[in-house]
Amino acid sequence: MVSETVWHTFVLTFAATTAYSDVRWRKIPRGITVLGVLAGLGFNSSHGMLLDALLATTVAFSIGLGLFSMGAIGGGVVKLMTALAAMLRLQSWAAAMNVAILIAALMAIVQIIRFRAVRQTLNNIWQLLKHFVKSGPRAHPTLNVKSETALRSPFGVAVAAGTAFVVLHAVHLH
Repeated sequence: MVSETVWHTFVLTFAATTAYSDVRWRKIPRGITVLGVLAGLGFNSSHGMLLDALLATTVAFSIGLGLFSMGAIGGGVVKLMTALAAMLRLQSWAAAMNVAILIAALMAIVQIIRFRAVRQTLNNIWQLLKHFVKSGPRAHPTLNVKSETALRSPFGVAVAAGTAFVVLHAVHLH
């Protein structure tokens, strides 16, 4: 059976690898996320926590798919969220995602200020709100993750930081 220390090292390495890939190539490879899901389900199964890992995986995939269909995130992020859910289980995954969202928001604010895009960002938010009221939770035709002109921050970095925060906090508690 894999020890908690080895498992935490694996999870941190997984998160760092996906963050590096997201920064370097703007992609999160399917192979590594599939490995993450399988490893997470295997580890949690061997520790009697398979149902929690499956629930987390289902919740993460559902949330990710919803955000993907709205054009908010790419497919790699959906797979990354799902893999981390399988590894961390529901409560730790939710905590990691909350930290990741806060970090991503800070990264976005830095980008907006750095590129002096405050007015454009506020206009885009207004356009998105109008679109969602009119069309429901569907991707905007131009204001979505596939837009070539959008400012971008690699969400994999924020997710890695959120994961590190949760894992290191768990290690500190034990």
